[in-house]
Amino acid sequence: MNRIYLIGNGYVCDFITKEPHPSYEFIGVCRSKKNNCDRNISIDISKDNEDLGSLIKDKSIVVYLAPPQQGGIRDLTLENFLLNINKQNIKKIIYISTSGVYGDKNDQVVNENAAVCPITDRAKRRVDAELQIKKSSLTYTILRVPGIYGKGRLPLKRIYDKTPLIKKNICKHTNLINVNDLVRIIINCFNNNRTSGVTMNVSDGSPIKTTEYYLHIYDFLKLAYPEFINYEKANKLYDNKRKSFINESRILDITLMNQLLPNIIRFKDVREGIKNSLV
Repeated sequence: MNRIYLIGNGYVCDFITKEPHPSYEFIGVCRSKKNNCDRNISIDISKDNEDLGSLIKDKSIVVYLAPPQQGGIRDLTLENFLLNINKQNIKKIIYISTSGVYGDKNDQVVNENAAVCPITDRAKRRVDAELQIKKSSLTYTILRVPGIYGKGRLPLKRIYDKTPLIKKNICKHTNLINVNDLVRIIINCFNNNRTSGVTMNVSDGSPIKTTEYYLHIYDFLKLAYPEFINYEKANKLYDNKRKSFINESRILDITLMNQLLPNIIRFKDVREGIKNSLV
């Protein structure tokens, strides 16, 4: 049986472990102990801890989803993890990064060879994390993931609060992926040698304007649309995290994903993904 350690056992991990996988034993690792895995371990990987050295057993696979600490441009949490674990016991590490490492490409198509140009400190920490993984001597797969949506992760509060949206005709594009598709990608990377040593964009392959995404949810809920505003007003109204999303745009080229993991995406149409998330 393959032992899979889920580091940063949060939203995505709940979907990884939702369906039975007889070939895998899932071990969830996070600060607060949960009960969603075959075994769950409570440990703070950001701190020097003797338990880290003996955490990973045998030749195991690690899915690293833990976010970096707040502040700075280095991922000190990952740095501590890599410093203290027994690397010989890791068969492969799958690191969940972000497409935010590319920065603002002004709606241009970007593949994995495009230069990273992170704007926010949050994205800079992810660039640092990717470099740490590549320098670690571990067999790795790095997934550059865009906005994740799914059951329990739709912007329903903003919808019901009628938060104003950018005017559709000036709104920039975003990339999305349904959590169920992301889980299929992660699981298919476990023992897939073709994905080893690879940094890969992942998405549903259907770039969409952020406003259109919200309007699809409004339509499914049969709610009246909110006010539409320009970027100047949005930058005064939105919080910093959302401002970074609306002011950065790019279209992810997923040619490599389609070559290595053909037919992996089920929810290519975001409307079907939204429908599945609301039932």
